[in-house]
Amino acid sequence: MPASRSALRKIALATTATAFLLSFSSCQSTSESASSQTLTTHVGQYDPPGPGVGIVRVGVPVLEVGSDASRGLEKIAADQLATLLVRTDRFDVIERSQLQKLLAEQDLEGIVAADEMAGMAQVRGVEYLMLGKVTNMRLKEVKTGGKSGLGKIANIATGRFSGGIGVLDVDSQKIEIKAECGVDLRLVDPTTGSTLAASFGEFTRSDKASALGIQVLGVGADAEADLKISDDDKGLILRLALDDAVRKMLPSLDRKLRARAQQASSSQQ
Repeated sequence: MPASRSALRKIALATTATAFLLSFSSCQSTSESASSQTLTTHVGQYDPPGPGVGIVRVGVPVLEVGSDASRGLEKIAADQLATLLVRTDRFDVIERSQLQKLLAEQDLEGIVAADEMAGMAQVRGVEYLMLGKVTNMRLKEVKTGGKSGLGKIANIATGRFSGGIGVLDVDSQKIEIKAECGVDLRLVDPTTGSTLAASFGEFTRSDKASALGIQVLGVGADAEADLKISDDDKGLILRLALDDAVRKMLPSLDRKLRARAQQASSSQQ
């Protein structure tokens, strides 16, 4: 009988611990999702173009990535930039795959090398190319919350009470990070190589990971090591920096597009 009571007690403890962990994980996920949505509330919301500002047909090649932390996100960054450009109501954006097809059909694949124009040529169906580069992306630990205190509870479910590292050792609710991301954008006429508009976007913020809507997957042993986060969270940070660059570009772009439209109208008279 005592043995049975002991077994039942272990089962009860394990069930309670599991339920608690699942409940905490669910709350944490909901909180991070809400924080992420709050952070991006104004992303893609721009002032409408003024009168006389024409629509530009633009292609967005794959962005160059100059930061090891964002390797592999070149196409994601280009797609996010294309979406933001559409939302400005100033661009008719050619889908990236369609742009690649156009360049291939015209034997012009080599004119765009990362964020630079390697050559000048008229690209049929495209007025401008939006060239971009991710200049920097870093996520550093500013202040750690340490273990969440749930390590021991997590170990109850396994019957171990050593107090070792638990499944929630990295607590996004407590760990404070500094996120940095910089991007360069240039709207280039492929025929002449001239730049119609250029801008630099930057996102820098120090806060708890949960407040940024970011889940930290790992912390490097070296204090200077970058934190590990998912590609989705890297995409979130990229989107914030790209939005800043696009927003800064619009006033100058509007003036130049208005002047271009007026010049075109005068030449037709």
